[in-house]
This record gives sequence, C-alpha cells and structure tokens, in this order.
Amino acid sequence: MNPSRRDVLAAALLAAACGAGGARAGAPQRIAVLDWALAELVLALGVRPVAVAETALYAGRVGEPALPPGTIDLGLRSQPSLERLASIRPDLILALSGYGPAEGRLRRIAPTLALEIYGTTRRPLDRSQEALRTIAAATGREAAGRDVIERFDAAMETQRRRLEAWERRPILVLNFVDERHADVYGRGSLFDAVFTRLGLDNAFSGATNPWGFSTIGLGEIAARSGARLLMVSPGLPDGLAGSALWRSLPSVRAGRVSVLPPVWQFGALTAAERFATVLADSLAPS
Repeated sequence: MNPSRRDVLAAALLAAACGAGGARAGAPQRIAVLDWALAELVLALGVRPVAVAETALYAGRVGEPALPPGTIDLGLRSQPSLERLASIRPDLILALSGYGPAEGRLRRIAPTLALEIYGTTRRPLDRSQEALRTIAAATGREAAGRDVIERFDAAMETQRRRLEAWERRPILVLNFVDERHADVYGRGSLFDAVFTRLGLDNAFSGATNPWGFSTIGLGEIAARSGARLLMVSPGLPDGLAGSALWRSLPSVRAGRVSVLPPVWQFGALTAAERFATVLADSLAPS
C-alpha cells in the first residue's frame, strides 16, 4: 500500500509540532530505524540515526551510505530488542510496515512511522519516494527530500545513457542460496524496477513473492540460454564454481557472466542508484 493516511497525518503532526522552517528546531533528533532501506533514506536526508537494526551486517550487505560511527545496534531487523530500543529513548521510530514487531508495540515506546516499500503494489521505487517524503516531512527536511529525488532522477538518466550502446540482451540477476538454487528478481523487486528505468529487459518474468523474488534451479537458469547472468556478491558457492555443471550452462560457455559488488536488493533509492551504477560499470562499453 501507499504510506497510509495515518502515516502521512502522523508525519504532518510531528512536523507541525516542530514549528516552521527548514530542518526545524525541535524536529525529532533521536531516530531509531528498524530496516536498512529506511536507514538509507534517513541518511540520504542528512539525518544521523541514533540506532539501527543489525549494524554489524549493514556494511557488508548495504555498503552505502555508511552508518555513522557509534550507531547503536538494535539487534535483528525481524526481532529487534525492544528493551534496548526503549532504553535509548527515541523520539521517532521508523519501521517497515508488516515486518518485525507489531506497530502498536512500537508506538508504546515512541511515535512510530510504519512505511511500506515492498508489498502487494510491487512498485518499490515509487514507494521509496513516498517513504522519503513522509520521513522528510516528519523531520522537517522537505527541501532535502526534494533534492534527493532530483539527484536520483538525474543519476538514473546518466546510467540509462551509458547503457544505450549496450546490446539489448535480457538480464538474469542471481543470488545463490546453495549449489543448485538461486533467488532471481522479477516484478516487484528493486532490480526489476531499475531495469525498467534504464530500458533493460529482465530475463525472469515468472511469479514472485511480495519482495519481488523467486527461487529457481540450475535447469531454469540454463533454459534462459540467451541471458546475461549477473550474480549478487559474493557470487558462486564454492562447490559450484569451476564445476562441469556450471561450465555447461549456455551463458557461462558464452562468457556472459559477471559478479556485482554488494548491493542491498531490498533497499530504497540509494540502493537503486548504486545498482544502476554498478550495472552500467559492468555492461556499458568502455
């Protein structure tokens, strides 16, 4: 769904309570973030979160933007420590709608905005922009929010132009879960949304879950014989790399395989821009 009317109203009430102006005096300062995509949006606005879930894994899986030194770790994104959350006395909690603790439990600790990026609407870029605007309103950074979106649109256009000369070959993005199966990203995924913005074709058009991915076997990968394979870092499992089975895949025999640097596949605007950039770096003619 879109940010709910309740979320928009909550953001407006928070902003109104802070008075008028740019980054308003009295705007929420101690912001706790329970999802990495929302952390990315907060950081893009120039806001320093006091706490984020799973900070130890963030650097390896998300990478950019980096969390500020000293950011408190709230534990698992799916099951953050509510005791630790309460102890830091946040004045705003940002959570992903439908994921993690019930919104009512969070609201007993502090004002909470529960925002959707992935879900039944399957429009993660649109939802990311709506979430950004809601957070910007709540933190008194509406102008910064507009700037973030303008820079994002310009960056996507730059990468689209870089890829104009690339052969129009369908792309299959793979994240191996074991030696025989990989997650692939289709409708509703961040990667597919970026493909659409860049004018590229996704080799996977099958059914996906609300996060935009499905799991397929090597046989289904082989069946997409004309695709370019892009693997999410770290790439191939050790037991598959160099095996005759892997080398027999048509795309592998043709040398149409690349491993991308870490990009958070369930991210928001910064992750989308990063994916577009590493995609162009990998595919665009030099």
